[in-house]
Amino acid sequence: VDENQLEYVTPEDVGYSSTQLDNAKQFAEQSGYAAVMALYDGKVFFSWGEITRNYWCHSIRKPFLCSLIGIHKLLGNINLDATLEQLGIDDIPPSLTTEEKQATVRQLLQSRSGVYHKAAAETQEMKETKPARGSHAPGTFFYYNNWDFNALGTIFEQETGTKIFEEFKSRIADPIGMEDFSVSNCYYQYEDSLSMHPAYSFRMSARDMARFGVLYQKNGNWKGNQIIPADWISESTTTYSILDSTAGIGYGYMWYTIPDGSDFAQ
Repeated sequence: VDENQLEYVTPEDVGYSSTQLDNAKQFAEQSGYAAVMALYDGKVFFSWGEITRNYWCHSIRKPFLCSLIGIHKLLGNINLDATLEQLGIDDIPPSLTTEEKQATVRQLLQSRSGVYHKAAAETQEMKETKPARGSHAPGTFFYYNNWDFNALGTIFEQETGTKIFEEFKSRIADPIGMEDFSVSNCYYQYEDSLSMHPAYSFRMSARDMARFGVLYQKNGNWKGNQIIPADWISESTTTYSILDSTAGIGYGYMWYTIPDGSDFAQ
């Protein structure tokens, strides 16, 4: 038996109700979901839909890259306190200002760079809610910013000498036994009229995504092999910004967070 295979258990084995999960399945079907998996302590107790099919991922692309940044930070290849100016990062005209170039890699991870240049793969809502250029100094304001996320992809490849998708395969997908992931299913989304920094789009199956979730649940350790530094798991999922003071949704390094005391944590 492949030691990387996911273990399946009955819902009742881990304290869940098969009847209630049948209701969840009906909800998923009616809501148009394609695939759903639920795990407890790394064990699958609910699985529905086309879990082996690779789907286009959206925001989870950012935690995928974040995990790689943590690995290469430990290797000494990435300095979170390096500024865009020090790294030689700019963009197409109107180019970055002197102030914008003082943003650090850490602030990009926190989506607090203060760089509000146009970016690839932005939704209409992102475009409409984006602050004006120069309206916030680096580190002083949170805005969910595709420019930050895309520029981090450029910085990662520049500083490590690797390519995002190939590195994800060798550092994470292969060691944790992802069954459906393929570099050929991933692609860069260029919008050269907006920015020189492309978005990096992943395609992944539900069962491979579940493995990634288990990896974080286990503090970066997979079957005794430390894939992602445990300190990075903690640091990247620490809350640095509160997005909704009522519900208590926060943001870490390219991860949404649920701070202690949040309504979601109840």
